Amino acid sequence: MHIEEEVFLDDYGMRRKTFFYDRRIHHSYVFVAGTEVYTVIVGSLLDEVTFTRIGYEMPWGIPFPINGMAEVCFDTFDGMGGLADFRHIKFKGLGSAVVLQSVSLALIAHAEKLNIGGFVFQAASGGVVDKGRRTSLEETYDILLGLKNVPRYNSRTGLPKRIPRPLIQGNFHAYKRVTEGRACYVVLQ
Repeated sequence: MHIEEEVFLDDYGMRRKTFFYDRRIHHSYVFVAGTEVYTVIVGSLLDEVTFTRIGYEMPWGIPFPINGMAEVCFDTFDGMGGLADFRHIKFKGLGSAVVLQSVSLALIAHAEKLNIGGFVFQAASGGVVDKGRRTSLEETYDILLGLKNVPRYNSRTGLPKRIPRPLIQGNFHAYKRVTEGRACYVVLQ
């Protein structure tokens, strides 16, 4: 893999690398949270044919954006050899909030630079993915994208929890489609 461009984004505190893979342009946003190095990989989806070939579907009645979309995935970064695994990251304390906020910043930086129509990503659901989690990965994404806004309670005390603020704001709208073993999310401008 050949790196086409490498820039440090001062405003976001992360590095962006541009490379080609699978005949598509990809951008990698690398950042540090706690003691871990993470990367957000954003792959271009310029047409609906590529979008559907990969296995995504647009929400019913909404056309594919003229300016394309981007496929998102993120993981801990331990060199390019380990990125195909996409381990399910476990966090302690506020670590998850810091990482997800940094992922959100990477997506904002990407949208500002490339003026894309939206993002798409998948979350594995159930089974091994949610083992040991107090809140399932799917429910976490639903809450952060503003798709689920129901009162939640602390299981130990029974007291209500603060309702989290969705990470997407303004002109962004999230949609979800559940298939066997995964939830597919489309976030459009």
